[in-house]
Amino acid sequence: MIVEFDIDSDVLSHALQRTPGMSVVVDTLDASDAIPLRHLFWAAGGDFDRFEAALEADPTITTFEHLAEESDARLYRIQYAAEVPEVEAYRALVDLDGAVLHAENDGQGWFVRLRFPSREAIAAFRERCWAVDFDIHIRAVYDRDQQAPEHRFGLTTAQHETLLTALKTGYFTIPRAASLQDVADDLDVSSQAASERLRRGMKSLIGATLADTEEREPVESIEVDR
Repeated sequence: MIVEFDIDSDVLSHALQRTPGMSVVVDTLDASDAIPLRHLFWAAGGDFDRFEAALEADPTITTFEHLAEESDARLYRIQYAAEVPEVEAYRALVDLDGAVLHAENDGQGWFVRLRFPSREAIAAFRERCWAVDFDIHIRAVYDRDQQAPEHRFGLTTAQHETLLTALKTGYFTIPRAASLQDVADDLDVSSQAASERLRRGMKSLIGATLADTEEREPVESIEVDR
């Protein structure tokens, strides 16, 4: 079963609230006996110096590292404090044989897609989260062999929303009825963020629908999303 959540979480909220335009997309999560929870994520769209200063002051984080840079995005690794409720949520996910398929935060909150073996596991996960006051709000549940509409062509949620907004506002009409800034204003993001989402989204659409099989690039499970 696939379940989509909106999550009220303090994780990275301190840094994102202080860095307008920045969004993050999860790469991996892991933990060990010595490390309560470690998180790799890509960040893009905002002032990185400001973002890193805010990471330094974020009370949910014990350490962070800047690992790599690609185009206009940076890869970070952070370690969480043992007492944050996300640690118990991750333990519950592992105990219940769940997996993270996608997680992103555009500064407005977390959207997460998880896979579980059954509806019972989903219910148990929700109960364990609520037990530590970790609020999750289920958006959708569907079978393993189904796929969220926006992801049929390798799009992230934000790319899907941006492409539809551009279409609705007239960005693709000739003559153009809306500017890139109009699209960005509609989404409440920077024009740079809207441009990057459009370019990445169109690349995914073209690769999934028009390119010959041998020409298609593999679709990554989680892509930097701007």
